[in-house]
Amino acid sequence: MNPPLLHVENLVVRYGRITALDDVSLHVDAGETVAIVGPNGAGKSTLLSAIAGLVRPVHGNLSFQGEPILGQSLERTVRRGIALVPEGRHVFAGLTVLENLRIGAVIRRDHAAVTAEIDRFMQIFPILGTRRDEPAGRLSGGEQQMLVIARALMSDPALLMLDEPSLGLAPSITDQVYELIADLGKQGLSVLVVEQNADRALQAANRTCVINSGRVRLSGPSQRLAADPDFEAAYFGIGGRAA
Repeated sequence: MNPPLLHVENLVVRYGRITALDDVSLHVDAGETVAIVGPNGAGKSTLLSAIAGLVRPVHGNLSFQGEPILGQSLERTVRRGIALVPEGRHVFAGLTVLENLRIGAVIRRDHAAVTAEIDRFMQIFPILGTRRDEPAGRLSGGEQQMLVIARALMSDPALLMLDEPSLGLAPSITDQVYELIADLGKQGLSVLVVEQNADRALQAANRTCVINSGRVRLSGPSQRLAADPDFEAAYFGIGGRAA
């Protein structure tokens, strides 16, 4: 049996006296989409930050492709094949759309492939092609979300992590983002997505983990969880069984 692509084991993260993650364990297999859902302040973003190397856990283990990554820098994590799209659409506002995309590929040396990838994303998101030479700061919120996802994919990751990709977007743009996530899954890319919109996450992911107050309260195949009577209680922190 092949080991998981990403393995998170008994992870604990604290900010001073506050425990943001408390003994969190989960895994993502190759080619799988896994959703992390829960209310605001549940620890979802902290989990992605810990995996990416932005936050250092005080306890636990992280491995990626069978190798330990606990405590690695963000740059090293990206070079290992993990790309993070943080919440908030952090574009380089003064740089053009094209320059933003090229920054995403800075670790790559296959220049012809990079150029082909840029062309591909401008076909997937035609507005990026139309506005390729404009400053990214002039894009709408939805257009910026398209750009930051495309920029993350320019590093050619094995695992794409998305933090609240639908936050603040119009429903039509959210649909487009999740259509892309589905297409990426069909192409064999592993995706770990944090979402407050539980219905959207359950539809998109092979498996879902419910996190509340820093702990995994429920986890399993998304179809099963969608029908689980404990799901709502676990999400809102009023019971449910720990996973």
